[in-house]
Amino acid sequence: MRNIMRNKFFLIFLFTVLLFIFGIYYLYKNTIIIFPNFDKKTTIENVKDYGALGNGVKDDTLSIQKVIDRVSKNGGGIVEIPRGRYAINATKSINLKSNVTLKFKPGTVLFAIPNNSENYSVINIHDVKNVSLIGEITIIGEREHHKGNSGEWGFGISIRGANNVYIENPKIKDFWGDGIYVGRTNKQSYSKHITILNPVCENNRRQGITIISAIDLDIINPQVFSTNGVPPGYGIDLEPNNKDEFLEDINIMNPITKSNEGGGIRIYLDALSQSRNSINIRIINKTGIKDGFEVKGKDNAKGKIMVNSYYFLNN
Repeated sequence: MRNIMRNKFFLIFLFTVLLFIFGIYYLYKNTIIIFPNFDKKTTIENVKDYGALGNGVKDDTLSIQKVIDRVSKNGGGIVEIPRGRYAINATKSINLKSNVTLKFKPGTVLFAIPNNSENYSVINIHDVKNVSLIGEITIIGEREHHKGNSGEWGFGISIRGANNVYIENPKIKDFWGDGIYVGRTNKQSYSKHITILNPVCENNRRQGITIISAIDLDIINPQVFSTNGVPPGYGIDLEPNNKDEFLEDINIMNPITKSNEGGGIRIYLDALSQSRNSINIRIINKTGIKDGFEVKGKDNAKGKIMVNSYYFLNN
């Protein structure tokens, strides 16, 4: 009898391991990670050649923007940002252009100059395509020194109406609103083909990562901690605002969330009630979610939400 029980537990363990491996393999086979494509003809410009100092004092916003605009005008290429502390006027933002990559050296920091705006972002990726943020970058907000009392929409990285975006290794903290925001513009009601690799979001006031409208979004190895200040206060919040928005082919792999005021991950679907747009969300390996996972408003939504091998929604 003891041998039978031992064999039974072994078979259950083996089945669980194989199921997990299959889930990882399935995600890998069905995930397209967009990497920047460079060749010998790529334009490469350094922001320090155009007046950026990175000394933590001078406002470097316009100098960095000047290089982005120049590279874009020449057909695209790489904007190199060497190690340093770059002060950014987040009410003006660094505005990415199509076919431009920002390449950060280790130790590079962008920090928001204190302001009183309800709505701002350090980096805007709006209505553009084929852009990348590569290297290692720390982006620091100004929540402790914010000059106003209202609003909750100060972002580190804002991605709206964009296509083919690759971002790696961003560390985003201390923002008046969200670390990363993914959504729409008036021109395009979603962002599409977005890969965010190894993001770390900490001590942001409203959300760590907000997903409003996206098609083919992969967030790989996110770590989100200590979101606090104003609701909803989640580590990762998937929450469309309108029924014409999308949560289609969303993959969140190996999330780690802890000490977020609202909870770890929330999927809130009220806005997609009776929508024609089908939901497709996969969360692979939820063991790192330490502060809660929930799905709300799913009764009248269609599509599927799969967490590991369990379906929260499948119709």
